[in-house]
Amino acid sequence: MSADDLSEEEVISQFQNIVDINTAYLERKNQYKSEILSDEDQSELIRARLEEGIDRDKKHDNLLKQTISAFLPGGPIESKTGWTFLGAEPLSEKNLANADALFGNPERNLALLIECKTSDNRPTNSLEQVYDAAEQLMENKGYLSNKIGMEIDDIECAICIPSVADRRIINEIETHEREGRDRERIYVWRIHYYDGETLDLYTDIDTRTGSELTHNSELASVLKAGVELTYGRQVMPAFFPSSHPEVIMEEAMGLILEKRLIEDNSLRYFTGSELQRVLSSQKNLPHYDADDIGKRLYDDLVDRCERFNLIEEIPQSESKLEKGEDETYYKYCVRGKSVETILNNLRDRYIENAVKHRADIMAKRSVIDEFDKEQSSLDQF
Repeated sequence: MSADDLSEEEVISQFQNIVDINTAYLERKNQYKSEILSDEDQSELIRARLEEGIDRDKKHDNLLKQTISAFLPGGPIESKTGWTFLGAEPLSEKNLANADALFGNPERNLALLIECKTSDNRPTNSLEQVYDAAEQLMENKGYLSNKIGMEIDDIECAICIPSVADRRIINEIETHEREGRDRERIYVWRIHYYDGETLDLYTDIDTRTGSELTHNSELASVLKAGVELTYGRQVMPAFFPSSHPEVIMEEAMGLILEKRLIEDNSLRYFTGSELQRVLSSQKNLPHYDADDIGKRLYDDLVDRCERFNLIEEIPQSESKLEKGEDETYYKYCVRGKSVETILNNLRDRYIENAVKHRADIMAKRSVIDEFDKEQSSLDQF
């Protein structure tokens, strides 16, 4: 088995075990890392892939926000059908398979799982994701019912995609249903971007007829007619439990910086409790267990930002902020006199250090492969 097959956590653990056996491999790792970073083509490729990943995650988050916007209080779906948005990524707090969002109809004890895909290059994987999420939801429906304050007797499932990417997932659904591999009936929702933004239900599926084509509720007629998406009714979420760490950093730091600007306070400093409040607010993080998820995000973000030299813990006296009991104070390690400049500099330094981190992981993979090869040669000898 190659080191390429290992997760990042497994790579870090295995590399440490190797260094514990022979510390010379630490220098070998540093040599590999230096070679990667000094190769302009390779380091630029790492940077490009990181930026593509961030951009892809932002597009996914935006698609999810668009979908959620159709179900907000006062919107056409909620007012006409009683369906409402219940939260993002249900069961993520238990580290179980989950879809992107959960909607519900309390009058019918009916829940609806949604998985959003900006494109669908792996349609089989997408369907399996939804199947697994539905299975976990039903196995944990008692727990989830208590969390969301609504009994769940049954569920429906859907995948939401841009209309230009609908054909591949529809073909896959038809194949699964013909071959009897469908574990759940999955509906297809489409967002159209021409002449405004609308959400509708796709009903031209060859393997289905009659009532099989639409939801078993008032939702069917509203979605078939198409729902115009608007963002003015309510503030949308800032991020989700599995949003990219860089996206969470930008959104959370941006909210704190804007607050500082309004209060006419220094932009250079913030407190740990401020950041944790932002990350745990259900207004920013739409999850029924926002406190628990927010604490996880806080620990990860502070650790990552300190390792990437983006923030630094400082004494209260240096912060120019009011003293609080058991409070932690931080300053940004980037320059800037405006919100926009500080955020841009944070993003640039994040990517710069993320490139180094990725090169470090690649170097550790090379050491693991080298070590395994040497051990294999010794065994043969």
